[in-house]
This record gives sequence, C-alpha cells and structure tokens, in this order.
Amino acid sequence: MIDYSLYHDGTDVNWYESDFTMQYYFNRYLPRLKEWGEKRLSKLGEYAAGPMNRRANYTDRDGQPKLIRYNRQGEEINEVWYNEGYLATVGDCFESGVIGWRYRDDVPEKIPFFYTQLMHMLMSGAETGFTCPVALTMSVAFVIEKFGTEEQKKKFLPKLASMDRRTLEQGATFLTEIQGGSDVGATETRAVKNGDHYLLTGEKWFASNCDAGISITLARVGDTPGTRGLSLFLMPRYLENGEKNRITIRRLKDKLGVRAVASGELILDGAVGYLIGEEEQGFKIMAEALNVSRMCTATGALAISRRAFLEAVIYASKRKAFGQTIVHYPMVRETLLDMMVDMEAEWTLVAQMMQMFDRVHTYGEDTEDNNTLLRLLLAMSKYRCSENAVKHARDALELHGGNGYIEEYVTPRLLRDAQVNTVWEGTSNIMGLEVLKTLGREAARKQGRGSILLKDIQETLKKVTLPELKGSIEVLTEQVSEVANDVAYLLQADARVQNAHARHLMDKLTDLYCAVHLLEEAQYAKVEKGSERLMRIAEYYVNRTYRPERYDIRSGSVPSMDLYDLVVAYREKETNARAE
Repeated sequence: MIDYSLYHDGTDVNWYESDFTMQYYFNRYLPRLKEWGEKRLSKLGEYAAGPMNRRANYTDRDGQPKLIRYNRQGEEINEVWYNEGYLATVGDCFESGVIGWRYRDDVPEKIPFFYTQLMHMLMSGAETGFTCPVALTMSVAFVIEKFGTEEQKKKFLPKLASMDRRTLEQGATFLTEIQGGSDVGATETRAVKNGDHYLLTGEKWFASNCDAGISITLARVGDTPGTRGLSLFLMPRYLENGEKNRITIRRLKDKLGVRAVASGELILDGAVGYLIGEEEQGFKIMAEALNVSRMCTATGALAISRRAFLEAVIYASKRKAFGQTIVHYPMVRETLLDMMVDMEAEWTLVAQMMQMFDRVHTYGEDTEDNNTLLRLLLAMSKYRCSENAVKHARDALELHGGNGYIEEYVTPRLLRDAQVNTVWEGTSNIMGLEVLKTLGREAARKQGRGSILLKDIQETLKKVTLPELKGSIEVLTEQVSEVANDVAYLLQADARVQNAHARHLMDKLTDLYCAVHLLEEAQYAKVEKGSERLMRIAEYYVNRTYRPERYDIRSGSVPSMDLYDLVVAYREKETNARAE
C-alpha cells in the first residue's frame, strides 16, 4: 500500500522505486538485466525527481535558451546560450547512458531500446524539453548504426553515443519546411554533389535542437517529385578544418511549452552534407529516424501522465476542503482511478511496441509482418499516449484547483509540455492515416490473408483462460469480429470515407489492443504473482469501454469507491470486492 499523504509533492519519491508498473514491466520483459540495470534505474529515478526537476523549473521559467548573434567584438557567431543548470543536466543524463549503453561492449548484452526507453521515461517526468534532444540524438545514432557507411559509423557514432560530456555531440533531425509540414514530399531544399560531399541549400522551418553537433536532413538531388525524390544527408555543425558549416539559425521559436529545447528556423547556404544510403532513398531512411522519435514521444507522453498522476494524488491526499481531505470524495477518486487505469492500458501497448522495436532492430527479426506490426504499434502508441497525457495533465491541474493554474506548481508546465506530443513527429490525424495506409499496404501485399495486428489480438485473447475473466473475454471476442469488419469495410471505401474514419478506426483498434493485452497481463500477474490488481483493472477497462451501462447512475456500482484502494493505493490484501 502507498500512503500518498506522507509526501509533499511528486518530487519526494524516487520515480523508479515508486512506479510499480514500470517495475512490473521491467521484471517481466527484461529479467536478465535486473542485476545490471535496476540499480541504474533507481539512481536515475532519484536524480530525475531531484536535481533534474529543479533545473527544469528554472529553465522553463527564467533560463530558456537564447540566440546570441554577435560576440562583443561585433563578429557574427550565431550560437545558442544555455543556462548552467541545463548544461549540467545534459552532461549528467547523457553520461547515464541513455544513448551510450546500446553502443558499448562492457555490458551483459546489446542493450535493447526497451531498457533505454525506461531511462528516457524517468527523465521525461522531469523535463520533456530536455528529453527531446535525447530522442533526436537516439534517432540520429540509430540511423547511422543501421544505414551509415563504416566510415560514418566510425567517425560519428562514438560522438553521439559518448558517455563523456567533453566528447559528446548531440543529434537532430531537420525535417519540417514551411510549405510542407506533414507533407514531407513538398521539401524544396536542394543538394548538389561536390566531390565526396554535397552542398545543401534551403530552409528548415521547425528544427528542434537546432544547434546540434550532428544532424540529418532531407534534400532533393534531382527532379523526381514527392518523397521519392528525397535523399538523406548528415550535416556536422563543424567541419574537419574547424570551420563552422554554413548553417545559420535565423531565430528561435517562442513556444507554448518544452521551452528547454532550442527550436529554430534554419538557413542552409551551401552547407556540407554527406549522403546516407543511396540517392532518392532518403525518405525511407528518415522514416526509421521518425520511428525512434515516435517511440520516444509515446514513452515521454506516458511519463507526463505518470508525473501528472503523482502530483494529483499526493495533493488530493493532503488538501482539505469541506471538513476532509478531498481524496475521500468519490468524484476525485474517480478521476485518479481513471488516470491510473488509462496508464496501465497504455503500458500494455507501449510494452508490446518496445518489444517489437527490439525484435526488428536489436534481435534481427526483421520480417515484413514484424515491420508492419511495429509501424502500427508506433502510431497507436504515439497517438494514445500523447492524447491522454494532455487529458491527464488537465485533470491534475483541475484537482489542484486554483493552485493548479499557478506557475509555482508544476501542473501548468505539464499541460504546456504535454500538448506538443500530439504534434511532434506527426499529428494525431496523421497517425490515423498512417494506420490506415499501413493496413492498406499490408492487405495488398497479402492479398486479403488478414492483418498481423488482428492476428496478434486474436492469438493473445486465446491465451487468456482464467475463469474470472470469462465475461471480459466474451465481450472482446465479439469486438474482434466487429473491428475486423470495420477494417475490411474501410479498406474498400473511397478516399473521402477513409479519411473521415481513419482516426475512428485507430481508436477502435487501440481500445481493443489495450483491452486484450490487459487481460493477458492480468492473467500473468494472477498466476505468477498472485495479484488480482491487474485483473480488476482489466475488467474495469473492458466495462468502461464496451459496457458503460454497468456504471450508470442506477446500476448500483461505484467503481471509484470499490476499486480505489486496490488500484490506486495498491491495498491488495484488504480489497476483495469485484468490479462487476
């Protein structure tokens, strides 16, 4: 059991040691790394809740990056100023190995993304604006790892993966142009071959971590239109002769949130770039970088939800109104219960996504089916976690009342930071279109033999055999058929109908996937750990999603009273009431 009233706010606890859900998934899916890795997560959980969070507050309020155009001699330097606390955080976090562990030899095995994403999540609870550069550096390192020449790997990968702040080079992906946005095929930046490199000319409209030491960007070499004509280039900020590359930061963006990261507009005026892969294959390679960023966006958004919940439940457990602490009021408990259940459902989705990412990119199971399932899970995870993080940040703010609107509390920053995740690396609408497009390509490839996503759902549901979950199993079995029919219908519909329902379909698929995998996790927890908590959560999630009438006004059921102690306070042995 957790007594949240013992704490002043969410920074009073170790963010790993107090996150039993993260511990559950680490122990279930990475048990072989427990001895090596858990102490590092615990250390990072303490650091993120302490020094990192304090520096994040200052950076957001008073220490935002600034563009310094000229030095005191009047010479143009075009550099970004960062406060000392932010620079200390950069050094500390990169030295923790969030990027580097994957590329070292003194480890038990090739460290999977699943583990480094847990590190990324702990950091994201403190400052999403900082973990944006972490995600971008991870993306660039991954692209070089997967597609770079041996020379490029030898030259650039050690800098990106360095666990020494003195040799570290951060990464960035410069994608967005003013005329394009999500329409990457409208990219106008040109690249002209010049010996062993290319000269790039154009503008980038929204470039986060814009002064990164090693960036990748798309440019057009020939006249082939659309994304097919794009090539990918690596641009160092400084050339081998010590001169600065011809990349100018025109201005920094004044953003709603994630203020710690320097996002700017760039001018490329004959900037030196080195081709990655082959000409006119750039979009396919950049898509892999976007996949890493989407994974980080999903896990970072889930971390915001966790932080929002932690602040809300601690505040509600201490705040008194009308004669008692507000956590005893059923409506407050319902908000906290739903936040926790949402996060547990998201964890099932994110855990499967991270496992599949590693199956494809760490363990060599690079099949067409696995790649298809990975693309679907990335889009679904990015969408659901991002949207819910905004909702959870708003809920946390509201539970704080007027205090939640005051910048001295973290809730305004959480809400501002959460909103960007619905936009970064593709909006929620774009994620819906991505899911539909991927399903369409798969159907064409398989000639109607069925979707790997639906197969995953069906096979997972068959594994759930606990008698206590029978009712939920029956409901989800019916839903599998319904959703399969929706998929078949939409794939045959005209373009306007597809566009109108793409996001609705993604909602249905995501709801079903989370529900089925929640049941499977609940069965595992019951059989292997003797815990009924996830079983009760799964039942509630299924009822809330598909049988909401069970909680109608005259139903006689009040989940916020029946489930709060078990689900939110982890009072396992003292709770025996059922959800149904």
